[in-house]
Amino acid sequence: MIQAFIILGIVTLLSYLSQRHQQENGMENMRWDIYLIILTIFLILMFGLRKSYNDTINYRRGYKLSVDISTFLSERSNFDIFSNPLFYAFQSLIRTMTSNYTYFFLICACYINILNVSFIKKNTEIRNFAFSMFIYAAIGTMFLTMAAIKQALAMATLTLALNALMDRKYIKYYLIVFIAGLIHTYAWIFAILPLFYTKPWSFRTLLLLLITLAITYTFKSSIESILKVADQAGKTVAKEEVFDNNKMNIFRVGIYTIMPAITLLFKSYVNKDIDKKNSLFIQMSIISFMFILLATQNGANMFGRAANYFIYGYICAFPWVIRQIFTSQSVKIVSFAAIIGFTAFFLYDNRDFDKNYQHKTLKELIVESSKDQPIDNYNNNSDT
Repeated sequence: MIQAFIILGIVTLLSYLSQRHQQENGMENMRWDIYLIILTIFLILMFGLRKSYNDTINYRRGYKLSVDISTFLSERSNFDIFSNPLFYAFQSLIRTMTSNYTYFFLICACYINILNVSFIKKNTEIRNFAFSMFIYAAIGTMFLTMAAIKQALAMATLTLALNALMDRKYIKYYLIVFIAGLIHTYAWIFAILPLFYTKPWSFRTLLLLLITLAITYTFKSSIESILKVADQAGKTVAKEEVFDNNKMNIFRVGIYTIMPAITLLFKSYVNKDIDKKNSLFIQMSIISFMFILLATQNGANMFGRAANYFIYGYICAFPWVIRQIFTSQSVKIVSFAAIIGFTAFFLYDNRDFDKNYQHKTLKELIVESSKDQPIDNYNNNSDT
């Protein structure tokens, strides 16, 4: 827990220094944001040099067993669009060049963290950047980027799609969503998002909520019907993955409920002079909550992964929502209370972090690199 808390502190501090740097210099006079650069490098090294954490062992094993890129491309079965072909092609490409999994992790960490940090920086007000980065770390999204590489790569790719959507470039949006789905199939649920590019809690939002409540009430029969449709489309999801008696943790449900609840209770304040960007972000947080609602019944891992795809809306818009609802005198009090709550959840959620997280040093990586072995072309690919 101590390591996790230190990481949270470093991320928040560097984000705050970047925020102050921008406030003092302004965008016109600011060429280099050294604090943002340090923050990004810190995240890349912390996640890229890891040896163990969550699914890291499975990804290490999958990387070791992956084939070279020419062998991968020669197998037609590897091009099944529902089997994450772009991720495995990328993994094989890196595996062709080095047998050291750490380089693969570092490349992934560069892509993920550069896109994520820059997206949050771009889409939050200057005064809210540190708060948003704190939320990004505290609710677990930041740590997800080293727990589930496939999903994290797809999520980072979808930040590019979100920028396209906010620019009303729909063809570019759907093209990026399609590419993200080739990395991790769940990314294709983003196809519904343009339908909710409206003010929060519009008729469409309420209709989606009613559908979600209906599915929740008739969970087993409804989900079985959806799985049959997915199976006919070519995406097979094992029933055991959904009906695994694994329900979403009540504390995480509470965290995901906060934004939808306050935006519904204070709808008139939130929707007053709201811009398109924050409308989209709040709608995303509501969709994320609806997947979490399904996860309270069963299949916490599956529905939790789906919810994470929309969590950027929560991260970017929550500080704005607080400022929109509350008076300038009470914003500090409410923000402080939120920070305490998020921190408490973070400490609970990462209570075993120190036991699970291990990393290499740069010196160890250099020594390993001198012993790097060429790929064995007779290895078999593995799905992790």
